[in-house]
Amino acid sequence: MAKQLETIAIIPARGGSKGIPRKNIADLGGKPLIAYSILAASKAKSINRIVVSTDDEEIAEVARQWGAEVPFLRPKELATDTSGLGEVFAYTKSRLGNENKKNIYVSLYPTSPFRTPDFIDEMMGILYKGYSSVTTVKEVSFDPCHTYIKRDSQLINLLGNDPVPAWKKYYRPYSLFHAYLPQKKEKHYYYVLTDKCMLIDIDTPIDLYWAEAVIKNKLFDFGF
Repeated sequence: MAKQLETIAIIPARGGSKGIPRKNIADLGGKPLIAYSILAASKAKSINRIVVSTDDEEIAEVARQWGAEVPFLRPKELATDTSGLGEVFAYTKSRLGNENKKNIYVSLYPTSPFRTPDFIDEMMGILYKGYSSVTTVKEVSFDPCHTYIKRDSQLINLLGNDPVPAWKKYYRPYSLFHAYLPQKKEKHYYYVLTDKCMLIDIDTPIDLYWAEAVIKNKLFDFGF
């Protein structure tokens, strides 16, 4: 049944980035950054529509040139540093006029360009198995034996004289992929990313430098 529903990929791309001015359309390997997410979605067999949500006319025009829909611009108040992404997606879905339809929504952040069409289809294949959502996560290691707090300009071991606990692994959401299919019974799947290239998130000039180096040295096959 899930395969028969329309799957809409939403790519949020505001114009007011600060770490890298005009980040979402910054050049990366001869393409604007946002193009990588659009191309991956357009080549994926499981995606029916690609919608870019932006407040910026230039970004909208670039997105259209690469094959995405930009049927409207979102309000400036939903494109600030403090704008909640939940609000952005809710607004976009409401403007698409699909509130009363059961669709699958996929969010693809343009700042995480290292994904392939096959990867998107793989994640959607997991969703089709009966999950209400599929989210990529990355491992966050925490070793309490080597963690310090600052007190009076001194670094003090967090544990102090406490017994040494086990070194645990933690995981946090990572913006490469998220798909959601509303269901009566929620069942979530978390996919742990291990590919170092996929974990590159472009926020600062150094991130862009590393991404450029990956592409230049052909360390990642985009599949398009």
